[in-house]
Amino acid sequence: MDASLKKNINQILKISINEDKINSDITGKLLLSSKTISSEIKFKQGGIICGSNIIDYILNSINKRIKSKWFFKEGAWVKKDTVVGVITGPEKIIIKLERILLNFLQRTSGIATLTSLFNKHLKATKVKLLDTRKTTPGWRAIEKYAVRVGGGTNHRLNLNDAYLVKDNHIKICGGLKKALNIIAVKNKIELVEVEVKNISEVKMVSKFNVKRIMLDNFKLNNIKKSIEIIRKNPNIEIEVSGGVNLKKIKFISKLDIDFVSIGALTHSSPSLDISLNVLK
Repeated sequence: MDASLKKNINQILKISINEDKINSDITGKLLLSSKTISSEIKFKQGGIICGSNIIDYILNSINKRIKSKWFFKEGAWVKKDTVVGVITGPEKIIIKLERILLNFLQRTSGIATLTSLFNKHLKATKVKLLDTRKTTPGWRAIEKYAVRVGGGTNHRLNLNDAYLVKDNHIKICGGLKKALNIIAVKNKIELVEVEVKNISEVKMVSKFNVKRIMLDNFKLNNIKKSIEIIRKNPNIEIEVSGGVNLKKIKFISKLDIDFVSIGALTHSSPSLDISLNVLK
């Protein structure tokens, strides 16, 4: 587990503990003790298991008496109604952590599952599946980790990661050509990815030796036309973005492109239905 992921887990865990007020569990204080119990984690729908290592990290941070045993490797596909692991420890601690643990596991497994559904259409191709910065505020490193578990590749983690010229940059600079000329003067043109909206912009950007062109919300026939134009410069990478769903990716995967970026991997993935049940 890398440092950025640990840092993000610690941040969200602190927020989660504070909002759930786990040390002020009035029902737990009334009914629960420090007696050791075992509880099973069950997938109530099929999907990719992601976040078991996150759960282990949290448990170790909270109380080293709590132990876990997982029956599936991180990134494995799990069938509906399958027990994926068992957590053993003091009953009052397990119960007060139940919702926090499930929130992490459901969210990350949901993202990994949706990512894997998209990625299965790309496995036999050279096209890489990218995420975006359209993440849940505060959860970015965690959600991007889940994308990787699902078979995707991370795009920019933040604004410092790579140059990406988007529509608002272009408007502020007074147009696409002016923006490109500014970049060229600063000797950054070969490092820049540029977002384009139409064929005319594709033709203009292709004359510059940019690193990558992003075709944003292009219809399929215009993607094909753009590929013909851009491939005249073998140094420029091609990325398709915007409105890509599980139906559209079947057609996009057959095209001569390098990347497809999908914001839905993180902003629209449903959390998996997962439960924690005490064993008698």
